[in-house]
Amino acid sequence: MVNLHGHVRVSASHVGRLGGVYQAGKRPADPLSLLGEDQLEKKAQMLTEWLQNKKSVLCITGAGLSTESGIPDYRGHKGSYHRGHKPMIHQQYMDSEFQRKRYWGRSMIGWKKFDAAEPNKGHFALAALEKMGRIGVKLEDQQSFYEPDDEFEFSFSSGLRDLAIVTQNVDSLHQRAGSRQVVQLHGGGKLLRCMSCGKRKDRNEFHMELESANRGWLDEALQGYDKSLDMRPDGDALIKEMDYDHVHVPHCPHCNKGFFKPDVVFFGDTVPKNRVKLCEEAVKVSDGILVVGSSLAVHSAYRHVRSASLLGIPTAIVNVGETRAETEGLNHILKVEAPAGDTLSLCAEGFHS
Repeated sequence: MVNLHGHVRVSASHVGRLGGVYQAGKRPADPLSLLGEDQLEKKAQMLTEWLQNKKSVLCITGAGLSTESGIPDYRGHKGSYHRGHKPMIHQQYMDSEFQRKRYWGRSMIGWKKFDAAEPNKGHFALAALEKMGRIGVKLEDQQSFYEPDDEFEFSFSSGLRDLAIVTQNVDSLHQRAGSRQVVQLHGGGKLLRCMSCGKRKDRNEFHMELESANRGWLDEALQGYDKSLDMRPDGDALIKEMDYDHVHVPHCPHCNKGFFKPDVVFFGDTVPKNRVKLCEEAVKVSDGILVVGSSLAVHSAYRHVRSASLLGIPTAIVNVGETRAETEGLNHILKVEAPAGDTLSLCAEGFHS
């Protein structure tokens, strides 16, 4: 079936499920070799025209935006799923001391490169579009938008809340590029939280303690590390088989019994209700949803695009490869099959000139 924009829709039966998450079976094209200069300009013009008369656009971004920063995604052209990578599952981490040791052992290799990644032109373009008022919504603030630990902040609210970007990414590159009104749907990778007492800890500080406690193990692991293999999307790395039982993972110093977990939503976990509520209300007051670099395979992002479709709110998707919005046959979808960084940059430059 072909939709109104001339793009082929594929039946949902062609897409498999894995733990409630849709998995595309076909490897998408390489974004950097997909289009010539003239074609790229036409794609950017499509997006520019879509944005032209809109006043309240909410942007949803995924891992495909950060691949140009050197952070791999799961389902893209070089996605780790195509290489057999299985991400950490929430319950595995919570229930198994071995899985925690394995996670932190591999993270000692991969985290520094992940943390050193820099924003790319796509991130900077979205920051520019936010500054120009081309993306961003304003909505009535609610106490339900705040985490229990942060509810005190609501007492200082002006009564209104701004939101420009909802990102599935945990790399904080939007903020480093200058975007101000950002919600990290799946949390941020730079903080840890104790699973017993709830105390937070800076991840880089924890890594210093981790490396100090595992110097011999780390030296051996580095001997078998192939630097030609990229890091994994969740900040760990592929290393040779090691004896993870000998990895020492420091406990929380506040309660002396709990263990730390990255303050992110692992696969199989749920997004905190306050973030879901904020995104739901932001969709309702928007006049357009801009999706960038996401296949929408994960329900936590797809649900908001589906809601927009049901409300008659149009969505533009800048992504290389088929998305769940297309396979599910959602209405009011404009697909811009183009690399995110170049397309967004050309779009922002067009509005700026």
